[in-house]
Amino acid sequence: MIRIKGNLQIPENLYQIINIISEEQKKHEPHGYLIGFERLIDPVLIGTLFGLYKSQELPPINKEEISLQKSYEFNVEISSFANIFNHFLFCLWVKKKGLPDKSKDIVKYREELYSFISKILDPDYYRSVVIPFYLNKADESESNETSFLYRLWNSDNLGLELQRYSPEYLALEFNSAQNDFIEDVILPLQKEK
Repeated sequence: MIRIKGNLQIPENLYQIINIISEEQKKHEPHGYLIGFERLIDPVLIGTLFGLYKSQELPPINKEEISLQKSYEFNVEISSFANIFNHFLFCLWVKKKGLPDKSKDIVKYREELYSFISKILDPDYYRSVVIPFYLNKADESESNETSFLYRLWNSDNLGLELQRYSPEYLALEFNSAQNDFIEDVILPLQKEK
């Protein structure tokens, strides 16, 4: 079971999203698009997935903690998310390291694999490194465009015009990044079997 308990390092833009949601939840008549998130952890999980999809990078194994601009205290169980996310991480690891039958040193391959698996199953490493690493990736600007998390934060107060900050556009971008991840990482592994 993976539980995010204690302070989680998050980017400033995500902190603003969480503040909007919590403030709107306190009102009797909440409004805005971001209030659609039922739990404060939901935008964290979406940002984490987007960071993985977009970067297609493995988290740093030797880090103890990644520090970001803000922290927020959570006490929430995320096992169903972690199961899916860990599957994607494992697939990415295999894509980068190759399948075992292509390894010249099977003992070293196993050691690296078991080390990686033990890390991603450690709740403290998950909270201190994995989630902040991918949130940071989701908050990186790309090609002179503002970050995904910044646009998500500003999507709450838009009219009906479709633009880069609109929820519809962000959903399409998220879906596109997910499809690219599946095509680049998951499908090649299935073809090699």
